[in-house]
Parts: sequence; C-alpha cells; structure tokens
Amino acid sequence: MKRTTILGLFILMATLFPVFSAFAISPAVKSSQDFTFTLDTLRSVRIMIENFGDDELKKRYAEITALFQEAGENYYGQNFTDSTLKFGKVKMDLILLLESIGNMYLKRTKEILDSTSKDSFNILIEYSKKSGFGEYFRKPYDPLRDVKPYDPEKYHLFHDRQRIESYLRQGYKKYHQAKKIMEDPEIAMLRKRKNLTPNNINFIISRFTSVVMICREAKQNGIEIHRTKNINELGKSLVKYNIHHGSIIPVYDDRIPEEYKVDANDNLGLIHSVELKKLGKVPGGTAGG
Repeated sequence: MKRTTILGLFILMATLFPVFSAFAISPAVKSSQDFTFTLDTLRSVRIMIENFGDDELKKRYAEITALFQEAGENYYGQNFTDSTLKFGKVKMDLILLLESIGNMYLKRTKEILDSTSKDSFNILIEYSKKSGFGEYFRKPYDPLRDVKPYDPEKYHLFHDRQRIESYLRQGYKKYHQAKKIMEDPEIAMLRKRKNLTPNNINFIISRFTSVVMICREAKQNGIEIHRTKNINELGKSLVKYNIHHGSIIPVYDDRIPEEYKVDANDNLGLIHSVELKKLGKVPGGTAGG
C-alpha cells in the first residue's frame, strides 16, 4: 500500500473518531442515565397515582416500581447490561401508564372548566358597563322605593369579570394544548415502530408527562374562577378553620367546591389524603373523604 494511501486512511480515521466517540455511550453511562430518568419519572407519577389512581392504576404502578427495584439492584451491582434491559421494560410500561393517566387528567380538566363555563359567560354578559345591570350598580339605592335587580353579594363580579375571562381563556387554551399533545401524530407514528430507540422512549414519556403538567395549569385556572366567584366564602373559611394569618391551603378553602379540592392539592404537588388529615386538627374542621 502506498504511503500516501496509508496517510490518507489515518487522517480519515482521526477525523471520524470524535464522531464515533460522541455516539458511543458505555453501558455504565447508559444505565446511569436510565436510572436517573426513570427515578424522576416514577417520583412524579407517584403523586398522580396517590391522588387519582384507581385499584387498577395502583396495581400497575406497583408492578412498575417492583421492576424498577430489580433494575436498580442490577445497576448498583454494576450489572449494567441487565439493568439497561430492565430499565427499558420499565419505561415501556410507563408509556402505557402515563397514557392512561394523561387521558384521565384531560377528562378532569374539561370537567372543571365546564363547571365554570356557563356562569362565567353569563358574568361576562351581565356584569359589564354596557349591560342593564351596569346602570343599577352606579345608581343610589332607595330601600323604600327601589327593587334591587341583583344580589349584593355578587357586586364584586362587576369588577372581577375581566379576571374570570382571563382564567377561562387560559384554562381552555391549556386544555386544548394538552389534548393536542396527547393526539400528536408524531407520537402515534413512533409507537407503531417495532424497535424504539432510548431517545424515542424518553421523548414519549416526557411528552405524556407534559400533558399532566399542562392539565394542572388548566385546572388551576378553573379553580381560580371558583375562588373568584365564591369570594364571600373566604371570610367564612377563615372563621371555620380558625385561620389568622398566611395563605389558605386548599382543604381549608371553601371557595373551592369539595370535589375539586383534590385537584387543587394535586396542582401544588400535595397528596390529598394527607391534606385531609389536617381537618381533624383544626377547631371547627371536619375530616372528609
């Protein structure tokens, strides 16, 4: 072989070596990355399962965590080949679990927003300067001659309607954003492949996790509408639960409908069953399920 040819091959190999090195990940590094990614995901999912999981979802989560334990033991024992295979199985199971959880969050998100929609649009129509009610709000009231066409406790809606509209707009915008991710054709196309790469799997898990996070933002907008509409319940809550200072947490906040307090806690990363136990420790509070 000519000297120039040998030299050319050497230069080519030297040029390509950094490229090969960039894509070559050792089993130890790969296993470590899988461990960290899967652990973080399982921690996030635990709160979702605690707050909304039925028996079936809890069973599936328990099976996944058991397999994660096996993979983790292999990882700590430096059996990186077996741990990588098991982490891969854990993540594939997580995709199916997160799909179920994501659809459940979408359903609850729409339920909360829809529970506010009719009243919110009525408020936008009625409590404005251009509505018939607007004139009555500005006129002095004679209790002997006049008849009030509105509930005095709802007077605040005349000022709060723009805030309610903003919550409504953001809530439905976030809901449809999350729904779009759940129905993403790119994810559907990837899931049809027989062999997904680790990056493909991590991408799908991250997207399904983002559905939950965006749904939480959407639900919070619906909850804020309830808080704004029911502002007069705030003082009653402070007395009922003997609260004198600081912000009021969801289980003590009766502006929030009881059935949505679990969502308010979940939005804050709190476990609803743990929060409910606080009610029994407050004078006037009653524990509930």
